[in-house]
Amino acid sequence: MKSEQPRARFNCVVCSISLLFIVFATRDLSAQNSRSNLKNFQHVFVIMMENTGFDTLIGNPNAPFINAAAAQYGLANNYFGVTHPSQPNYIAATSGSLNGVLDDNDTTIDVPNIVDQLESHGKTWKAYMQSYSLCATPLDHACGNQLYERKHNPFISYLDVQSDPARVANIVDFNQLSSDLASGKVSDYVWISPDQCNDMHGRGSTPDDPCDFSQVQALIAAGDSFLLNTVNTIMNSKAWTGNSVIFITWDESDFTDTGAEGFGDISGCCDSPAGAGGGHVLTIAISHSDRTPRVSSVAYNHYSMLATIQDGWQLGCLGFTCDTANVVPMSDLAGPKK
Repeated sequence: MKSEQPRARFNCVVCSISLLFIVFATRDLSAQNSRSNLKNFQHVFVIMMENTGFDTLIGNPNAPFINAAAAQYGLANNYFGVTHPSQPNYIAATSGSLNGVLDDNDTTIDVPNIVDQLESHGKTWKAYMQSYSLCATPLDHACGNQLYERKHNPFISYLDVQSDPARVANIVDFNQLSSDLASGKVSDYVWISPDQCNDMHGRGSTPDDPCDFSQVQALIAAGDSFLLNTVNTIMNSKAWTGNSVIFITWDESDFTDTGAEGFGDISGCCDSPAGAGGGHVLTIAISHSDRTPRVSSVAYNHYSMLATIQDGWQLGCLGFTCDTANVVPMSDLAGPKK
């Protein structure tokens, strides 16, 4: 697909794409994985969605863009959250370990993180948090009637970020993304957290609120629309060039009110806590340098995504991304075509 025409292509894909079609119509690259074939990324975009399992999305008519992207780009069909609940997954995806963070309570941890690695290697970064502008201070717990939640902003929990005004200034409201893309002032590493009306999480409100927890399909439709618009904006910008890549992932599987922390699916891999994985989630990699459909059945989680970024830029490793036996980068989806 040509980058100047993504909307037309995605809107013409029917909603009834099934997992069976995706798996059998696309090359399975499960046996092809190596740390040696990741190219130097131009830009990396990470979009973290919320609380929705793989089977809830694939084939769901309320998620036409997601299903189109899964069929058209790189699909990781054996990807897991690291654990439950939300915040530990965000910490894992940016520091390579849970680092003692086991819940959604506000926390401050003094540990090495992706920001340290990026800056020490001359890379720039920026985190776009939707509805962050509604906060009075960067350390607020929640803002805008639970639109923004600190637990979905891992960067502010790192002591060496929150204590450095220049670093805090790199955490901005999502509404700045369009202007940054239009101006060409795009960081090497871009993190995007939609608010709780657009990340499929929802908020506790009233049942007739389309953002209420109970409005599952409405939340999925809103999240799908957010992804369509955001990915189109990125792919139609000057930043979408070279070896740039977009990762779309979900922090953990569906909230079910059963099982550990209310999550029925505790499957995991790749150094997840034993018996307390984050469940089977969808992850899509859109690579500018190779946009051919691919499917990987390699076991991946958020440590794997972080390792992919680290290896592409030769940043070194953090925590469990140093465990090369159990955590492998997503080179079959984000690397060059085989």
